[in-house]
Amino acid sequence: MRELSRTEAFMARAVELAGKGRYGAHPNPMVGAVIVRGGKIIGEGAHLRFGGPHAEMNALKACSAPAAGAALYVTLEPCSNFGKTPPCTAAIINAGIKSVFIGAADPNPANGGRAEALLRRAGLRVKSGLMRKECEALNPAFNKYMRTGLPYVTVKIAQSLDGKIADARGRSRWISSPQARLEGHRLRAEADAVLAGIGTVLADDPRLNVRGVKIRRQPWIVALDSSFRVPRRARIFENERVIVATTRRASVSAMKKLPHEVKVLVLPSDRGRVSLPALLKALGGLGISHVLVEGGGRVAGSFISEGLADRFVCFVSPLIIGGTGSKNSMVWPDSLNAARKELGIKARLASIGRAGPDLMLDLRF
Repeated sequence: MRELSRTEAFMARAVELAGKGRYGAHPNPMVGAVIVRGGKIIGEGAHLRFGGPHAEMNALKACSAPAAGAALYVTLEPCSNFGKTPPCTAAIINAGIKSVFIGAADPNPANGGRAEALLRRAGLRVKSGLMRKECEALNPAFNKYMRTGLPYVTVKIAQSLDGKIADARGRSRWISSPQARLEGHRLRAEADAVLAGIGTVLADDPRLNVRGVKIRRQPWIVALDSSFRVPRRARIFENERVIVATTRRASVSAMKKLPHEVKVLVLPSDRGRVSLPALLKALGGLGISHVLVEGGGRVAGSFISEGLADRFVCFVSPLIIGGTGSKNSMVWPDSLNAARKELGIKARLASIGRAGPDLMLDLRF
């Protein structure tokens, strides 16, 4: 591995700082900023929570010496318009910063490219694309949402070594270890919404909320229920923000029995179930930029087989369930396989790690 240059080392520190916003910044991006004068860091900051100060503002506030004449390293192009906070470009100029190193361009069309032009017109030296790959990798959900209006989709499965998620009796507790379950809650904490099918809701009665991880606000809970079988006393309704996605097959009277704060989406159907492309479009319209899919084999298999998943996180336990009636972790019609020229759906292995005794595979499509 080659040694980083001085400028790369400062940007690498900004990338490290950005990670502090992992559970609080979304649906805004994670951003880190470092202010350097005389070769030394005099201020650093991160975007910690949605609606809170941006990384550049926190870095300026933290400066141990005047920022005039200093260089700013920031992982994402600074904002140039008024939103929940004032524009960072104005603060950078007013602070007397002389050089700005930008990692990734802002994919938001309302801002992308504007900051660099504004800073240059004010006489600042600007260099864009420093460690661009590492900086872009911080925010895949934000990047996709800004470019397409659709949420980034992470599918998560915990399975046995032989690819099972339950035995023939439906027993699934506990396939994964406590450490893997904590990682699962961390995945929930990164998402704007956690989704499961009605089969999971009826079989397990899960809450689907985040536990064991400190977060600003619980994610939306989304239940896929094409014919509206969800019980009124289901534990998902203990959450503050719940969406039930259904079709025109659903009983209107059943919908009216739910608590008034539950949001019901009546969507087009696809072979009798909720159309997943229509669902993602509707969730994107609600400002949901990242969905974690935790359904059973059919729901997970539908997102992957339809090409709607961006990421697949698979926890593999050193457990063999066997049996002829056990439930597979990935299910879709055999006709889809028959229609493909090649065997299966290929994914890229981004990383492999451990969560207690379990393997944690992180794959991308």
